Amino acid sequence: MHESMDLVFLGTGASWPSIERNVPSVALKRGSEIVLFDCGEGTQRQFQRSGVSYMQVSHILITHLHADHYLGMPGLVQTMGLNERKDTLVIAGPPGLRRLCEDQRLVPREGSKEKGPYYGFKIEVKELASGDVLSRPGYKLVAKEVRHSIHALAFALVEDDRPGRFHKEVALSLGVPEGKMFSSLQHGESVTLADGRVVKPSQVLGPTRKGRKVVYTGDCVPCEQTVEIAQNADVLVHESTYANDFPDANKHGHSTAAQAAFIAKAAKARTLFLTHISPRYTNANPLVEEARKIFPESHEARDLLQFIVKFPPDPDEGGSVPPAG
Repeated sequence: MHESMDLVFLGTGASWPSIERNVPSVALKRGSEIVLFDCGEGTQRQFQRSGVSYMQVSHILITHLHADHYLGMPGLVQTMGLNERKDTLVIAGPPGLRRLCEDQRLVPREGSKEKGPYYGFKIEVKELASGDVLSRPGYKLVAKEVRHSIHALAFALVEDDRPGRFHKEVALSLGVPEGKMFSSLQHGESVTLADGRVVKPSQVLGPTRKGRKVVYTGDCVPCEQTVEIAQNADVLVHESTYANDFPDANKHGHSTAAQAAFIAKAAKARTLFLTHISPRYTNANPLVEEARKIFPESHEARDLLQFIVKFPPDPDEGGSVPPAG
């Protein structure tokens, strides 16, 4: 059984909260676990409005140390503690994150006599370099440095490959009885039949299938690093602070919607969400329209929008099956 996966946009604006948009935060819910990308001011209230539980957050991934991307952490962590959280929380991001977490009194200062945890549960702070990987059951989190006005990281959640599709009719033709042997083959284990014959998984499974891949850029200008980390992403969430009507987007360390679309196209992504929309736009339609001219599967990220992340097409979707025997 494969975990469900939903993107929940908690904050899709840039710089400061507006009536329409809160500041950056995106929850990626995989089964009963949430990976939170950025945690702007007011994120915990957005969680409450979304119907998704902040108590399920296992990781907070901070892309860079601009305040609109991290000011929500102290309140969220305190609320977790007040609700008697016991599970360890991992906060990961670029160099300098440890000092920030100390300043926000999320963790004791290194070398001090103070003892944590302050909130009743353990917090692990991990400062990441480009290329670092956090391995998790069933997936990994990958960090990649991108170009912004300060040190910044993009993140990818990449699921493990899945076994190929199980072809029941082939297994039955080989004499495999339904039940435990079916399960063993589906989990990659050979089985021995009553007559002594051995049936291997490769005889009844189609080609290995890819897991899902979701990429969140944080703030950045268009760069090759983003194309690299976003290769074949099922969903790319790319900052799109401005439309092409703003000439100095890159000068300020940001991208236009059209540039985000070029990145999605170059990376062969399946779906693009435009986020980190400047408060100057009360209507994001112009950004979506310019992006769709380049990458048709471009969509506006709106606060509290939820999107189901589907698996990529199976390699044997056309109906081919392994030969019997």
